[in-house]
Amino acid sequence: MLNELVEIIGRRALDAGFYEATTQQYLSIDNQNWPDGDLENQLGYWESSFASILLVDITTETGAEALRKAKLAETFLDAAIVQRESSGLVIDGYLVLATTQVSDEFKAFLIDIERDIRFVRKHVVTWGANGWERYERITPLGLERFDEHVEPAVFNPDDTGYIQLLELLAELGSEELAERHGKEWNLNE
Repeated sequence: MLNELVEIIGRRALDAGFYEATTQQYLSIDNQNWPDGDLENQLGYWESSFASILLVDITTETGAEALRKAKLAETFLDAAIVQRESSGLVIDGYLVLATTQVSDEFKAFLIDIERDIRFVRKHVVTWGANGWERYERITPLGLERFDEHVEPAVFNPDDTGYIQLLELLAELGSEELAERHGKEWNLNE
């Protein structure tokens, strides 16, 4: 189950310009931000020229224990980023928290942890009835690459959808039309 998630994140990371890396280089007694050695629940780590992504398992029975694991991983990733930034680069950090159990208590935790952007941005992925869910929301990984060549849509002036869209654009303007369309989707579900 977790191996499947590592594959998904790894493929998407590669598509977005990341490469799989090791965190061993950031683990030393001299690292004042993280002198504790390996992070026990780490599943994967990827880097690019602008960011680091750390994937950890926070599956546990209680929200308090999941929060403890998340905070440890956050501190670990922040310490790695501080070391990467010592060369003068500015590095973004993305912490991906994976869980295979989602209780009612944990649902409240999801919202709270993703709103907390202290040190690094956090994303929670969960195991659901259809497999891994919410991984599409991981900001730097964007959209998944398609293996097949897809022909672009051809404009058909007789298509009523195109005509309605163009009429609304002319009537409302681009900003108001975008706001109207944005209200139709609940992106925070």
